[in-house]
Amino acid sequence: MEIRRAQRADALAIATVHVRSWQAAYRGLLLQSYLDDLEPRRRLAQWETVLDATDWPSTGTLVLVDVPDASLIATGLDSEIDGASPPGVVAGFASISPSRDDDRDPTSVGELQTLYLDPRSWRRGGGSALLAAAQEELGRAGFRSASAWVLETNARARHFYEGHGWRVDGATKPHDWGSFVVTDVRYQVRLT
Repeated sequence: MEIRRAQRADALAIATVHVRSWQAAYRGLLLQSYLDDLEPRRRLAQWETVLDATDWPSTGTLVLVDVPDASLIATGLDSEIDGASPPGVVAGFASISPSRDDDRDPTSVGELQTLYLDPRSWRRGGGSALLAAAQEELGRAGFRSASAWVLETNARARHFYEGHGWRVDGATKPHDWGSFVVTDVRYQVRLT
């Protein structure tokens, strides 16, 4: 595994991970018809726009690239790695920015906007590595703390953040998807 800053050429791979992750993580939490209708190509323009707006160190996207063991590649067994993503593919991503919340100072509070992994890469340490890298980038940008909005009913994500020292700060907001509304809760963590 390696983590690097995303480039515009990564947009489709990020969109694909985004869709796969949502379809697995939000099953039973969001409308199934909504999840079934998700398509990476329809998210491509959105991700190109996000990546074009990159302004390191405070705004950007990191990608987790799954790179198999060189000895497996040499023996031709790289496609049989226990269900892992193919060699050199984007297996996850995290986007950061200054806080977009009205009650937070965007010069001192950063935001983890997204953190998703392809379901085939879950529980392999990539999410923890990606979160640590995102926090490091936020700290490098001068933010003293960071926040993240998480679907209130997403127990898996909430457990993940809490296990890494993030805490709910009491703020909630409705998230209107047009055909349904869910509630997000805000987590925060000190960076310094």
